[in-house]
Amino acid sequence: MGGTLWPNAWPLRATDGEGRRARLAGALPHLPPSKLEVFVDDLLERSRFGDEARALTTEVVLPDDAATIVTHCLSAHGLDPDAATVARIRRAMALPIGDRNPLPGAHELLAESHALGLRNVIASNTYWRDAQSYWEDFRAMGMAQHIDAIVTSNDAGHLKPHPAVFEMALRWAGVPADRCVVIGNREENDIDPALALGMQTILVYPDDPKPTSSRAHAVAPDLWACARALRDMLGFA
Repeated sequence: MGGTLWPNAWPLRATDGEGRRARLAGALPHLPPSKLEVFVDDLLERSRFGDEARALTTEVVLPDDAATIVTHCLSAHGLDPDAATVARIRRAMALPIGDRNPLPGAHELLAESHALGLRNVIASNTYWRDAQSYWEDFRAMGMAQHIDAIVTSNDAGHLKPHPAVFEMALRWAGVPADRCVVIGNREENDIDPALALGMQTILVYPDDPKPTSSRAHAVAPDLWACARALRDMLGFA
């Protein structure tokens, strides 16, 4: 997602902290206000480095994943870190996209792909977000009608370039690897693992410097050019 359909980084917003406090209160409705405040303060502090890093680039890989941070924080406060609670808190930390916009041409690329008879499966490295969080984002941006499935590293249990993310996406697509086209902005995270599985690939760089080289089948500077490259690869005039 970052660098492909939306920018590589989102700047931190002054309202992010308060927004998360409200969402966490909803995720832990039975926790007394005094304990909730202490827990939230701790969780926000534990995740501060990660938020600052992701304000610079969405490609930063942090020492601990979000679920680990949430689990440790729950345990430290004597709360049960069961899987459902961890997921609920992690999701609460994934603030809605709000007034942020996708990269230019994102709507058109997804719509064009559907018009060509393809299924659109989003496969993304994420921190707080999972598929459910992304669906909320895409509905808010008016893009959900052009998406068939969403796979995140939180859902797959691994970060790209691990093949588990791509294999999960393949299952949702319901077709063999050689009938898939992977579109991404990172050679090591998107293009190389897709080629290893026998997929076709397009490297697109709407929010990155022009690459000096690529193993991708096609290279596109923006999402409109990416849509044209997709048509060419499928043999449409």
